[in-house]
Amino acid sequence: MKQAVSARLLTFQELEAHFISLLSRGSTAVIQVVDAILEQAIAYQASDVHIEPREDKIVIRYRIDGLLHPVAKLPAEHHGKIVGRIKVLSRIVTYQKDMPQDGRIDGETTGLAKPMRVSTYPTVHGEKIVVRVLGTNPVLFSLDQLGFREEVVTALRDIVQRPQGAFLLTGPASSGKTTSIYALLHELYHLRGAVANLVTIEDPVEYRLNFATQTEINPHAGFTYDAALRSVLRQDPEVIMLGEVRDSETARAAIQAGLTGHYVISTIHSGIAAGVSTRLMDMGIEPYMITSCLAGVLAQRLLRQNCPKCAAKYKPPEALLKQYGLNARSGKFQRGAGCAKCHGIGYLGRTAVGEFLPMSDEVAEAILDRRRTADIHEIAVRSKMTTLTQDALQVVLTGRTTLEEVQRVLPVDKKVD
Repeated sequence: MKQAVSARLLTFQELEAHFISLLSRGSTAVIQVVDAILEQAIAYQASDVHIEPREDKIVIRYRIDGLLHPVAKLPAEHHGKIVGRIKVLSRIVTYQKDMPQDGRIDGETTGLAKPMRVSTYPTVHGEKIVVRVLGTNPVLFSLDQLGFREEVVTALRDIVQRPQGAFLLTGPASSGKTTSIYALLHELYHLRGAVANLVTIEDPVEYRLNFATQTEINPHAGFTYDAALRSVLRQDPEVIMLGEVRDSETARAAIQAGLTGHYVISTIHSGIAAGVSTRLMDMGIEPYMITSCLAGVLAQRLLRQNCPKCAAKYKPPEALLKQYGLNARSGKFQRGAGCAKCHGIGYLGRTAVGEFLPMSDEVAEAILDRRRTADIHEIAVRSKMTTLTQDALQVVLTGRTTLEEVQRVLPVDKKVD
């Protein structure tokens, strides 16, 4: 086992020169440069590293707070060695170059501070590598640390106290659903203690939990979400975390589990909270089963936060203010100018915003009547549900993010069907 290392954080301007200098160090050059690329990604708290072959160069990009930032361009002749080294670290077949592969880098054995998930993908210029940096900080798994307003945190704490049923989270990729699910699992563990049997079914397991039984699906071997869920029901679980409801079979199995004494937490793709029930109906789930099982839905997004060191007062464009029904005196508008602390970006870190939709009598009646998403959304708003956009605007008006960031994540022209 190697000692985990913590790299000195280099600036964007320093990274390329540093990587190129490492490539000139003889036989160990590729080892050193790959280590440096990954160590710097950890230091930047990047969620992903993209190593992209182009015709005449290799482009290295880090995804920081949800956006990709180019950090280096390296000579194309080193591409094969860099890819080969990452394949060795992630224990995948080095000579297989014409098919996608997946692997995992173990932080404990490589000396890296965090484990990583590796995906290779063949392109016309060679294999592209994407490395997902997996988090290990248990603080991330506290509901209080996610950034949701107090009303949402209270609702989440209430909903996990139910003995059975289902709770679904929705949002696009990289909207924080996985982190929220792990926070809910921690909450359930602290609530129910060692007497509960908590089981997760994931694709893949991103964080190792010492209080739950975790398994990864393997679709190539027929071990799908649906198959895993049906099998795990024979393992006497109280709580089941299902990575995603992807298809009709999985949806039926999840709802059935929630109706037969288990508590199921999962994610599903839908734009807003009100769209989850119609999505389930589209998958063939009867409305009465949805209203009997589904305790509530949380739709969420992540907004980049202004850098606390360089944030200063600013006036958003008049057209943007008008789009959101605001004026220059509506609140405390701030924007980060860019500094060393935020690497010149102006934003540092992210916070969650969400709309929580409980299964009220009014919502249940609308679902039983097979009403449209827009109708269910309108009913929820009349019942005082705070929408995603309303929640996001409160973050803007307190100076924590910008109106431009809200527009990027939640465009105003997106209609509810």
